[in-house]
Amino acid sequence: MKKLLLLLALLAFNVEADVAQVVALRGTVSANKIELKQGDYVDVGDRLVSGEKSFIILQFIDGARVTLRPDSEMYIEEYSYLEGDDKGRFDLVSGGLRIVTGAIAKSDPEQYVLSTPVALMGVRGTEFSIQLIEQ
Repeated sequence: MKKLLLLLALLAFNVEADVAQVVALRGTVSANKIELKQGDYVDVGDRLVSGEKSFIILQFIDGARVTLRPDSEMYIEEYSYLEGDDKGRFDLVSGGLRIVTGAIAKSDPEQYVLSTPVALMGVRGTEFSIQLIEQ
């Protein structure tokens, strides 16, 4: 049953390299300097940047949802949802985000990690927000 669900998830994303789909977006958000629109896909290695008064909500292949807040930058370092090789690693460069974790954090929380310029966080819950503030 788990393999069938994984296959359906991969088919829903059309291209097996894509790890998340843009399900909501307001304003200007880019991935690797290419402006995104609702329905687009992002992948490992993409650097997402949201403009002023802009945000994006991404739905990941394991069911996780990431909301990148206005004036923020995030890098998708690693993301895989394959039996025996589940991992999610993000770098929050600036700004803020909110994450509602999916199957990866539930099955193997040690493999779900968020890095910031000042801290490295292991995720042990199902939902959290973080905002970087300059001093």
